[in-house]
Amino acid sequence: MKWTLLAVGRVMPPPIRELVEEYGDRLRHFIPLRLESVAEEKRDKNVTPRLAMEREGQRLRSRCPATAWIVALDGSGQSWSSLELSRQVEQWIQAGHSEVVFVIGGPDGLDPVFKSSAHQILSLGPMTYPHMLVRVLILEQLYRAMTLLRGVPYHR
Repeated sequence: MKWTLLAVGRVMPPPIRELVEEYGDRLRHFIPLRLESVAEEKRDKNVTPRLAMEREGQRLRSRCPATAWIVALDGSGQSWSSLELSRQVEQWIQAGHSEVVFVIGGPDGLDPVFKSSAHQILSLGPMTYPHMLVRVLILEQLYRAMTLLRGVPYHR
């Protein structure tokens, strides 16, 4: 199994980029991981938030392998504890999914059509986070999940 973190937006300030790289490197000790992004749609008077999300959703869909298990990150999804996430990761492994793609939308969120096609929708809680910070949060939680599964003492 391999994982992909696919997000809208490319430019991250150095402190965020460093944390993404740090947790990405830690996670790669347990599982192959790719970090990918698609361009954020430019917003102007001719591009409504709905149209921007739709275009971003099309770009995201084009980057998701047909056989991948898609996990959309969105506030409307299920909220799991770290332990529950580790159990879910274990289920994905046992189910034999060859790839799990975690998808983060842009500033307006994920396209509703894209969300409806995802296999699961995961919420990081009821608060709203900057979408670039969500990359750090999900990578850290996935790393934590793997340490729980492997008995590594990080998760205390």
